[in-house]
Amino acid sequence: MQLFKRTLKLFGCMAAALVGVAAAVLIFMSFMVVEVEDSFMLPELEPGSSVIAVRTPLPVDIGLKPSVKVGDLVVYRAPYYGIDAGGVYLVRRVSGMKDGMVELRCEESMAAMEKELLSKEKILGKVIYNG
Repeated sequence: MQLFKRTLKLFGCMAAALVGVAAAVLIFMSFMVVEVEDSFMLPELEPGSSVIAVRTPLPVDIGLKPSVKVGDLVVYRAPYYGIDAGGVYLVRRVSGMKDGMVELRCEESMAAMEKELLSKEKILGKVIYNG
């Protein structure tokens, strides 16, 4: 009887550990932390600040539906043809959407910057916290 209780306790601990690891993997796959490296989103986002984004689309359905709309801050990978951009994540504001394309812009203070068009599939995440 004592051996049965120990075995049951051991399996309970292993199950709890497995659930914890699965939850950690799920959270890691659903969210991303991105450091802002440029000054194009001033005054809202300063260089060196970090944002938390929920990935779009989510790898697994956890009840969140991170739909992107005009006015949202989004994360995408800088194109490789940009100067010093090799794979850097950028944060921009959605200024328009049409036919599967998303128009991104910098903040008002950087109005001289041209708007950028991306396909909706290139958006990696929607910013949910920018502290």
